Amino acid sequence: MTIPPGPRGRLRILCLHGYEQDSTIFKTKLRQHIQILQDIADFVFVDAPNVLQPYDIDGMDNMARETASRMGKSLGRTIKGWYWLQSADPEKVCGLETSIAYLESVLETQGPFDGVFGFSQGGLMAAVLCALLEHRYEGLSSACTHARFKFAIIASGYKLSDSKWTYLYAKPLHTPSLHMYGILDSMIHASKSIDLRHVFANAQEQSTVGA
Repeated sequence: MTIPPGPRGRLRILCLHGYEQDSTIFKTKLRQHIQILQDIADFVFVDAPNVLQPYDIDGMDNMARETASRMGKSLGRTIKGWYWLQSADPEKVCGLETSIAYLESVLETQGPFDGVFGFSQGGLMAAVLCALLEHRYEGLSSACTHARFKFAIIASGYKLSDSKWTYLYAKPLHTPSLHMYGILDSMIHASKSIDLRHVFANAQEQSTVGA
């Protein structure tokens, strides 16, 4: 995927972290990429607006807390998410409207952005933003003037199954996109990432054996 330069000569990329993470963790994970691209790109990391409660959190964070405890440390960070599940079958999500409204404000106050980079649940949100900006769906405020992204990078992304939101995938998305996923990923199965990739008409993919 060839990424065009931004109007300022540098790329401005909105970065969306995964479930139970935050902007600091995501920035740490991408520190090598940031360093390599520091001459051509600015990465903007934001926190999801939804603070998860203990009953919203799965075993991943509990394992992290146990690991920290064995090392004599504490995991005192606030756990964030772009949405949480009200029910799994059928899927019903909560908090997505709050996240969309928040990201609209980010687009208007910290943009414009050339592209978006999302991981896991953040990858889902990256696709949601692509759909809203391309097709100007009703989930997007009429006051939002941000143009569609020039590119999207989605790592271990997936689609919403909640029937309230499946309209987001009804039309092909033409934002150039790169989809990365692990064939043996135990958290987000590769088939889910491939399913999301098929929504994008101008998509490339990169897979690894691991997660």
